[in-house]
Amino acid sequence: MRELICELLRLFYQKGWVSGTGGGICAAFGSNTVLTAPTGVHKERVKPSDLFVVDSQNGKVVHAPKDRSLRISECSPIFCAILRQRGAGSVMHSHALSAVLAADLAGNSDRVIFESLEMLKGLSGSTNLDKHPVPVIYNTVREPELESQMRDVMGQPDFKNSHAILVRDHGAYIWGQDVWETKRHAEVYHFLFEATVARAQRHSKK
Repeated sequence: MRELICELLRLFYQKGWVSGTGGGICAAFGSNTVLTAPTGVHKERVKPSDLFVVDSQNGKVVHAPKDRSLRISECSPIFCAILRQRGAGSVMHSHALSAVLAADLAGNSDRVIFESLEMLKGLSGSTNLDKHPVPVIYNTVREPELESQMRDVMGQPDFKNSHAILVRDHGAYIWGQDVWETKRHAEVYHFLFEATVARAQRHSKK
């Protein structure tokens, strides 16, 4: 699992989702524990031994890397909240430009609706005929301060089929039942972000 997380971080970096040391990923590992990447480091260079083991119930570090210069990610409380509230097995945090631009489409609304795209089928529980709302929340100075907004939108019936939350001016959190579903959902959502932004830009020029 440690090696797989590092492989995915390299893949996400190549796609431009975790550049500039931003973003990250976690995965459930053992009983009530989660592996998570450190903060403030180039994600494409993270090694298996650099990962933290965190108690998913309280967010406390169970095992830290030997390299004491590494710091636990500020995403960790948010990852744990999503794991608990949504029963997820993995969460990734993206800083992709497409996620930021997709959140802009919400305007004064609390959501962006994705529709009329075949790739919607790639989301668990969705079809290409669905209108798929994704919640949009406001950014904060510190990442852990996002948690209360996230808990609120995850509890709303309108978003029960969403596997993502967009954060204005920031990026997105995307999850799945395990690492592989999170990877698939991340690829699908980023396609939906890009396609919907491109369509909006095309329509604005007419």
